[in-house]
Amino acid sequence: MRVVISRTDAIGDTVLTIPMARMLKRAWPDVHITFIVAPISAPLMLYHQEIDDLWVLDRSETQSAQLSFLYKKFKELKPDIYLYVGGSHLPSTVAYLQRVKRRGGLKSRWQSFMLLNCGVRQRRSISLMHELEYNLNLLAPLGIEYLATDRQQINPTINISEDEKNDAKNYLSEQLEKKGITRQKEMIVIHPGMTGHTLNWPALYYARLPLLIESRFPNRFLFVFSYTDSDQELIEQIKNHFQISENRQIEQKVLFFNGKDCGLRTYMALLAQSTLFIGPSTGPTHLANILGVKMVGIYSPIKLQSAKRWGPAIIGSRTRVMVPDVVCGEVRRCAGSSCPYYECMSKIEVEDVLEASWLLLGELIRQEVREEA
Repeated sequence: MRVVISRTDAIGDTVLTIPMARMLKRAWPDVHITFIVAPISAPLMLYHQEIDDLWVLDRSETQSAQLSFLYKKFKELKPDIYLYVGGSHLPSTVAYLQRVKRRGGLKSRWQSFMLLNCGVRQRRSISLMHELEYNLNLLAPLGIEYLATDRQQINPTINISEDEKNDAKNYLSEQLEKKGITRQKEMIVIHPGMTGHTLNWPALYYARLPLLIESRFPNRFLFVFSYTDSDQELIEQIKNHFQISENRQIEQKVLFFNGKDCGLRTYMALLAQSTLFIGPSTGPTHLANILGVKMVGIYSPIKLQSAKRWGPAIIGSRTRVMVPDVVCGEVRRCAGSSCPYYECMSKIEVEDVLEASWLLLGELIRQEVREEA
């Protein structure tokens, strides 16, 4: 049995698709599973026993080049099952033209109704369950039923080797030396940016976090603000806040870190060694959660963007989720100034996020109190 799973969109979306491979392997131990992913997500797929092959679809190439690549791969593999989960429908088109017998997955856009013959209609915008669970329910037409009791056994994993962690440490040391920043005892990673229309926390609030944490735990934490090129405007606002004279003391404790410069594997290896992660609904937040890092996630109340669908996949003592305390009736986008709760994300106070952080860092705080006593 040969199965192809296609998810060619963002990192967070893709990592929440990996459990489908585990479910398939549990049902059919000899199944051969191939993932089609975007170049940005390919590093996620390394060292997974459930993933036998990986096709990287580069959407920056011409459509004819992508089709040629896919035709060749489908013809060589001759898959029995194709599953579309998200992203480009070019793989779905090729699966249809190559007459893959069972073509399943998510039926949403018009192409899916034409190209998939055993897909599942899901209205994900109403956010009745987690994205991971929506993905697993796509396997139902294959006779593979997802049960909530299975969740712990099929949660997503990311495998980072000790060599990768050591290399990441060395890389971080080089960056700190270049910028004249002193290495601290522990590291807090803050990822303030995200793409799309999802509501975010104000830039000023992200900037205040290290100032307040440093005042409570002086000379203890290195603060790493990670970002991508699309977050540049937000990062500049945070940097400008640190330029104010009374905030200048934090500059030697803060590293601004573009993950693109080191690659996703190195970023994940650094993230795995951090003491705490703070961020909104974005890929790095999912990565921190899956890597077992203590994390505070900041989420919008809009239904399509809700924590119920996009919150941490692994809930437990290591996670805290922050949502504005408002009654939001919007499904897809913010209503703007016509909403009585407009700019609701600012209702999550910095002190609220700090309190959640203190709960996660409880043992560190207790140790600090004992030392002070």
